[in-house]
Amino acid sequence: MRAKRAFNWLLVLLIPLTFSWKLMAKPPASHEMQGKVIRFLTVHGFGVTEQSRLDGLSIVRATRDDCRIVVAEASPDGSTRDLMRYVAATMDQFFVVFRGDIYDEQPTWLTVTQDWWTRYLHKLGLSAAEAPPIMVAATRSCAAEQLPWAEVSAPASAVLLDFSSPGRELIGKRIHRIDHVGPA
Repeated sequence: MRAKRAFNWLLVLLIPLTFSWKLMAKPPASHEMQGKVIRFLTVHGFGVTEQSRLDGLSIVRATRDDCRIVVAEASPDGSTRDLMRYVAATMDQFFVVFRGDIYDEQPTWLTVTQDWWTRYLHKLGLSAAEAPPIMVAATRSCAAEQLPWAEVSAPASAVLLDFSSPGRELIGKRIHRIDHVGPA
């Protein structure tokens, strides 16, 4: 009888504690990422023409000469990819940047796994917020794949999952690895 009462009191104390612990791990604010994207595009000679939100998707549009580019923060679970494809329907190129890699399609299981891992480490106080995947659509004249996207989407923490196994190319249609970080 005593053990049961002690267990009940333990549950009463631990349940609110676990809920508050789970609420502490929040993803980076959307406006922070949008600010990084705007600074990145400005540094590389683009003029930001529009910043907007569409169904929760933060969108940045920019131009440089005859180049038009649309950049949006993707949700880790891939739920925003169809909306972005709709927004970028008039563009020639579409790709996703995640942790310095460029993919034809969002590697959803990578982004979800990394999101979970980062939240877990954040709860333990071991990790800074991870840069989310970024969806990019551009006209062909932009050569957008050549921009140093790692400046915006490089990992923010030293404690990360390592997905550099030989089978990694099978995860998404990987175009290439971006090793250059900084101005060209």
